Amino acid sequence: MSYITAQFPTTTRTHPRLAHTSPLVTSILQRSFALIVIGNAMMDLLTWTGSDPEMNAVYWITVYLSVYYFPCCAYWLLLFPLLVLGYCSVNYYVNSVYLDINSQEKPTLEEILNGLDNLVTKCELVASPLVAMALPWPRLLSYIAIVTPLNVVMLKWVISLRTYVLLTVIFVSTYHSVWFQASLRILWRSQLVRNVCYFVVGSHVSTTSNNYRIINGNKNGKIIQFQILEHQRRWFGIGWSDKLLPYERSNFTNEAFQSTSSPKEFHFPFNSKHWRWLQEAWHVDLEYCKNKNSEGWVYYDNYWQAPQFNDSLTSFTRSRRWTRKAVLVTERSSNV
Repeated sequence: MSYITAQFPTTTRTHPRLAHTSPLVTSILQRSFALIVIGNAMMDLLTWTGSDPEMNAVYWITVYLSVYYFPCCAYWLLLFPLLVLGYCSVNYYVNSVYLDINSQEKPTLEEILNGLDNLVTKCELVASPLVAMALPWPRLLSYIAIVTPLNVVMLKWVISLRTYVLLTVIFVSTYHSVWFQASLRILWRSQLVRNVCYFVVGSHVSTTSNNYRIINGNKNGKIIQFQILEHQRRWFGIGWSDKLLPYERSNFTNEAFQSTSSPKEFHFPFNSKHWRWLQEAWHVDLEYCKNKNSEGWVYYDNYWQAPQFNDSLTSFTRSRRWTRKAVLVTERSSNV
C-alpha cells in the first residue's frame, strides 16, 4: 500500500546520515509514521495533491452541502446522526491506517523522512499566500480598515451569514486546486486586477511586458539586448527540472515574470527583416548572479525568496538570465 502519493521538492538526505541516526529518534519516527500518513491525507484534501481529485471533490461537496443545509439539519434533528456518521468515517480511516502499517513491514527511516518532508512542504504550500504577502503593520491596519466595513455591509444588506461562510469555505478549500490557480493566472493578465491587488495588498506589480532593453541608439539603428529568465524547480526523486507548479511562473519569462519563448524558440518582435544579431548565440548573464556562480543560477527557497548563489538543502527553486544582443535597423539605413 502506497501512503505518499504526491511528489514534492524535499531536502536531499544521504544514506550515511540515515545510518548515524539515533535509535531513540528512529523509534519515535516509526511510531509517528501513522500520524504522518494521516497528516498527508488531510493536507491532500486541502492542497489537491492527492492521486484521486474526483474523491477530493466529493469530500468538499459534502462539506459545502453540510454548511448550506445546516439549519435544515438542525431543525429536523439530523445534526447528531450526521456528526456520528462523520466521526465513524474518520475513526474508520484512522484505524485502517494503523492496521495497514502494523500488518506490513515496518517503514524504513528514509520512507518516514520522505513522508515527513512531503507533509512539511504541503503545510508550507498552504501557508505560502500569507507568507508571500508579508504585510507591514501600517499596510495591514489599512487593509483591515478597508476590508472590515465591506464585510459588515455585505453581511447586513447583500448576503446572509450562511452564504458568507459557504463562500469562505469554498474559497479556502479550492484555492490550491489546479483549475482555481489557472483561473487566477488568467485574471492576473488584466492590468485592472493587478492594480486592485496593489491597492489592497500593497504588492509591487510590474507593468513591463517586454523582454528587451535598449543599450544604444542613433538615427541608423538601435542596439538592443534581449533578456530571458529561465526558472527551474527541484523535485524529489528527479532533481532540477523544467516542470513547475501549475500556478507558478512559466519556465521562461521576461523580467516581469510574464511567459515568453525559450532562447531556442525565440523570434524577433515586429518585423524580423529589420533585425540583425550582433552575437552568434545566447549566453548566460553572470551579472545576474553577481559572478558568484559559474552557471549563472540564483537559488531560492520553496517560495522563490531568500536568494543565494550556491545550491543547498534549503534551495528548491532557481533562476538564471539569458541575454543576446541585436541591432534594430531603420528603414533608411536598410535601404542604403
